[in-house]
Amino acid sequence: MEHWVLWSAALCFAVIFLVKTIPNFYGNTYHNKAVHLVLITENSQQAVEWMIRSYHGWKDAKGKPGKITCIDTGSTDDTKAILERLIHRFPHLEVLHIDEEHQTDEAISKWLQAQEQGKEKLVVLDLRKMEANGDNESERHLA
Repeated sequence: MEHWVLWSAALCFAVIFLVKTIPNFYGNTYHNKAVHLVLITENSQQAVEWMIRSYHGWKDAKGKPGKITCIDTGSTDDTKAILERLIHRFPHLEVLHIDEEHQTDEAISKWLQAQEQGKEKLVVLDLRKMEANGDNESERHLA
């Protein structure tokens, strides 16, 4: 009977050792220090909510703060309404609306350059072309 207790204790210590050691070993191979996600949207109602919820869930699971900025470039679908609803749910969500059709890319570029002067690392995902060319597999992976 005492052997089962000893083996159980040894197994518990082995599991605790592996749980503590394996993340440290693999943690050295992947260091994503980005804490600011920038989503560029236009008629992206099917993807934007999923992206925001996934990012916040991932950051909450890691116990690290995360910030999202959505730059909407003139959506005509429900993207604006979805973003306005999500602002109340996620306090680190910021929404910027750019309605200038001719200077959209220039305004986004200026905003990104201003953000890069800070110490936060950015991840930028452009969701504008994703919905328009849903058939073409090569157009989906623009990020």
